[in-house]
Amino acid sequence: MPDRTRFPQVLTPSPELAGYHYNLGVRHFSQGNFAQAALSYLEAATINPGDPDIFFNLALTMKEMGYLEEAKEYYEKVLSLTPDDPDTHYNLGVLLKEMAAPEQAISSFEKVIALDPYYLSAHKYLAGLFQQTGRKDQALASYRKVIEINPASESAQHMLEALEGKTTVTCPLAYSKELFDQFSDHFDDAMLTKLACTIPAQLRLVMDDFPSENFFDNGLDMGCGTGLSGLAFRDCVTHFTGIDLSGKMLAKALEKEVYTTLDENDILSFLDKTAETFDFFLAADVFIYLADLTPIFGLIRKKARIHASFLFSTEICAENYCLQTSGRYAQAESYINALADNCDFKVYCRHRVNLRKEKNKWIKGNLFLLTA
Repeated sequence: MPDRTRFPQVLTPSPELAGYHYNLGVRHFSQGNFAQAALSYLEAATINPGDPDIFFNLALTMKEMGYLEEAKEYYEKVLSLTPDDPDTHYNLGVLLKEMAAPEQAISSFEKVIALDPYYLSAHKYLAGLFQQTGRKDQALASYRKVIEINPASESAQHMLEALEGKTTVTCPLAYSKELFDQFSDHFDDAMLTKLACTIPAQLRLVMDDFPSENFFDNGLDMGCGTGLSGLAFRDCVTHFTGIDLSGKMLAKALEKEVYTTLDENDILSFLDKTAETFDFFLAADVFIYLADLTPIFGLIRKKARIHASFLFSTEICAENYCLQTSGRYAQAESYINALADNCDFKVYCRHRVNLRKEKNKWIKGNLFLLTA
C-alpha cells in the first residue's frame, strides 16, 4: 500500500482545535508547502498528542523534506500509539530501506506480513531485500508469495526465473518500466555516486578515439533514462532523440535539455515504426534488459545510414547470452561478433572495462563500437 495522507472529518476552523490545524496541514501538504504542513501538524500534536494520524502525517511530511531521521521518529511515535498498524510498519520499512538500513527494513516488513499475510507490497520489498542481502532461499520464497498473491506480476516472475538460473529471451516491459519509474528520483545519484557508473563517459572516450569527425546529424539514444548518457554526446549530435519506457525517467531527461525529441516507447517498437534513419545509435547500460539482441540489431541495421556508428555496453558471460541472478542479462563477445557479422556491421573496437559497482565489487563489461 503506498504512502498516503489520512483525512479525518473536517472540523469547524478554530485555533483551539487540533482538527483545524490538522486539516490545515493536509491542505499545505497537498499544495507542496511541506514546511507549513509540518508546523500545522506540530500544532495539532501539541493539542492532541494521542492522535496517531497526526504523527503519521508528520512522518510523511518530514520524509518529503528529506528529514529521514525525524520521519523515522514520528513513525515510531505512531507505533507507540498503535503498535499493530501494518501501514505504519510498511511505511517505516520503506523509509529504512531508503536510509540504507536493510536489516531494520526487513524487520519492519516482516511485522507487516505477520499482521497481514497478503500485504503484497511488503512481500515485494522483502524479496528484493533478501536478494540484496544474499538470502537466496528467502528471496525465492518471497517472490513465489508475490506470484501467489498476484499471478500477473511479471516483475516477480522475472526475478524468480533469474534466481532459479533460467534464461528468458527478454525481461518483461512492465518490469523495466516499474523498476525505472520507482528509481527515477534517485537514479542520477545512485549511478554516479553509489554505483560509480561511468559508462557514458567511457563510451565517449571510445567514440573520441574513432578516426572520423565524430559529428552526427541524427542520433538515437536507446533507453536514455534521465539523460546521463545523452549528456556525454550532446555536443556532437545535431538532432538527438531519446527513447525510454519510463515516463518518469523522461521527465528528468527533459530537465537536462539534452534531446531535441523524447519518446516514451520501447526500443523495438520505436525502431519498427519510425520512418527516420540515423547515423548514430547509443545504448549505454541498456542491453542488460535484453537477452537475444538479434531483433534489435536487425532493426538498427535497417535504420542505419551509410557509415553510421553504433555504440553500446554489455555485461559479460561465457557464451551466447544469459540471465544473471541480478535480473540483468549478459552477452558474450563471440555472440556480439556473430550478430555484427550477420547484420553487416564492422566491429571497430571492443574494450573490457569496469561498468559499475555492486556490493562494493566491480561488474566487468564490454564497450563496443560498430560501424555500418
